[in-house]
Amino acid sequence: RVRGVWFCPGSDLRSPFSAVCGQPRLTLNRLVKGQDTVPGEFPWQASIQWRGVHMCGGSLINDEWVVTAAHCFFQVQNLTQYRVVLGAHQLLKPGPSACACPVQRIITNPRYAGQTTSGDIALVQLGRRLNFTDYILPICLPDASVHFPPGKVCWVTGWGHVRSWVDLPSPQTLQKLKVPIIDSKTCRILYLTNMQNRLPHRNIQDDMICAGYAEGMRDACNGDSGGPMACIVGDVWVLAGIVSWGEGCTIKNRPGVYSRLTSYQSWIREYIPNLEKQLMSINAIGQGPGKTSSGLLCSVLGT
Repeated sequence: RVRGVWFCPGSDLRSPFSAVCGQPRLTLNRLVKGQDTVPGEFPWQASIQWRGVHMCGGSLINDEWVVTAAHCFFQVQNLTQYRVVLGAHQLLKPGPSACACPVQRIITNPRYAGQTTSGDIALVQLGRRLNFTDYILPICLPDASVHFPPGKVCWVTGWGHVRSWVDLPSPQTLQKLKVPIIDSKTCRILYLTNMQNRLPHRNIQDDMICAGYAEGMRDACNGDSGGPMACIVGDVWVLAGIVSWGEGCTIKNRPGVYSRLTSYQSWIREYIPNLEKQLMSINAIGQGPGKTSSGLLCSVLGT
């Protein structure tokens, strides 16, 4: 155990039950006012840590892989200095539901060439396979058939700053933010607005998806990088985007920019051959819990 976090247990036994991705097991009230989450609300949320300190978010996509942003590892350090914490609700008081996993491998997309460029996605292979619990479950991945239309409401989660360079206060409870999808054309126009004394123009590429508010005030921020933008499709949670970049935090006309997951299925398949069993396809929408679909089922290991 390290700093109140249990090391993740592993097992080679198959569970007698099956888990469906993108479906938290706990019954939750999603209308609670405020930005604090409740334990188990987003069980795929990961904290990627370097030397025991949170640096980026991530999303659990099966029992041994986490997806995050490539810019979190622009200069990969010694793998033994990284760990991935799962099942945590409060970073400073993780509780018995949390566990820390060593990192076996980090794979960054070869297209990534620095901040705001395409290819801001990375895969992190855990050092051992996980046992799923009520607080540790994978999120579904979308295949290319899944469309996230402008205006669709999604959720961004993370332990990042509450505003530029202001830490989330102790005990650092996982935060959630409701954001609407913004179409790429509108997003490009917003980033061209008020360019005086701004950073050089940053183009919105096809593998990016924008979400947030033109008026600012609500946005992902430092420390949220690599974390999920999750949307409900049918009746399951699907990973639509990965927190990638923006201009500052909560700045007017500068919505958040996310790596678009539908653009990277072929690349992910290179490293996770059984991805087809985890993809959320347009044909699987609305099947509901307990119904089988090759687009929904995730592998589960026994406890």
